[in-house]
Amino acid sequence: MTNFLKVSAIALAATLAACGGETSANGTEVGMVEADTSQNWVEMVTKTEDGGFLMGNPDAPITIVEYASLTCSHCASFAEESFTPLTENYISQGTVNFEVRNFVRDPLDLSAALLSRCNGEGPFFQLNERLFANQGAMFETIQGADQASLQALATPEALQSGRTFVGFAEAAGLIDVVGGLGISEQQARTCLADTAAVTELEEMRNTALNDHNITGTPAFLINGQLAAGVSNWAQLEARLQELVQ
Repeated sequence: MTNFLKVSAIALAATLAACGGETSANGTEVGMVEADTSQNWVEMVTKTEDGGFLMGNPDAPITIVEYASLTCSHCASFAEESFTPLTENYISQGTVNFEVRNFVRDPLDLSAALLSRCNGEGPFFQLNERLFANQGAMFETIQGADQASLQALATPEALQSGRTFVGFAEAAGLIDVVGGLGISEQQARTCLADTAAVTELEEMRNTALNDHNITGTPAFLINGQLAAGVSNWAQLEARLQELVQ
């Protein structure tokens, strides 16, 4: 936990430049892919054993996992560019499923991730998209907050009391951002103080680092393999086009 708590609000802006990363492997080819439109796959969202949230046909022949950070500008750009074509052209056809796993990098990122996961599977992708769309405003708001107060949140005492991530979310205006999507203020505060959820997010990051050699975001696994040279929607779609032929 301590590595996350060392990041000040001002330093959060500098992390934007470091959110990209290189990958080292390619997705495997799957051969001919046939569409399956027997269900509305876009509305099927499940939580996976790895802690992420998966949209689409669980048995789709092409699986995509994105490791994403809610304080990464490249991830926000990917979310904006990809959601409509990915859902309409691939997930809806039952040929591709898409899982988001959080790769938390700092206290603000962790606070936002807790809120995106607060109400389970149903609203996750809508909350995730809302938080990415609000990223610029989030940074502007927290950079205007009292820095001494934020530093006080980054102490073991604040963490033990459950104040740390509630405080960062308040300072960034995030509780109001998710309030219109079915999460009450009290529910948001409860989720932000959920130590088990914090541990789950930290373990997800550690798995990404240790098992998949992921060092930056966004990073993508295609059919379980880390996708080399894929960091935006144009590159991912090009890879998908190769796989669905």
